[in-house]
Amino acid sequence: MHEKHKSELIEAYLELRPELRRFLVAWFRNEATAEDVLQDMYLKLDRTDLSAPIQNMKAFLYKVAENLALDWRKKNLRSKGRDTAWSETTGTIAGEDAVADAPDPDAAIDAKRKLEAVLAALKDLSPQSRNVFVLHKLKGLTHREVAEKLGIRQKGVEKHMTKALKHLVKYLKGMD
Repeated sequence: MHEKHKSELIEAYLELRPELRRFLVAWFRNEATAEDVLQDMYLKLDRTDLSAPIQNMKAFLYKVAENLALDWRKKNLRSKGRDTAWSETTGTIAGEDAVADAPDPDAAIDAKRKLEAVLAALKDLSPQSRNVFVLHKLKGLTHREVAEKLGIRQKGVEKHMTKALKHLVKYLKGMD
């Protein structure tokens, strides 16, 4: 397209832009999407290289707007389809609601901070109390299994757990 024809096309676009915008807002029922399509339309027109002049600029511009709107809608439907398929294969559904498999980022950060505080508090315990706590609370062993593993009585495990828990409560309250 000659530069003269391209500048005429851009001028026609700029003149009809408010009208095209109303057309696209009615099409999508969304002003932001209409603006996005208009911006894409401008870029497409600016890159267009036609060999002959356009006879009916208004009809041409409306057809370009309609084609871009159809393309956008198809792309959006494909994207929603992919997102739905992804969430169905990777997510969990509870009733009609999707449940995130990953924890909330704020909750994860808070949990990490609390775990670090617990681990710091454990350093103040005697090695035996620390071992009992770690084996029972972090490794999931029963009191009896901890007693067998450490070669102590079950009452000793209970004594060390009580000591560790009291220390942790005191330590963590001091952090608030």
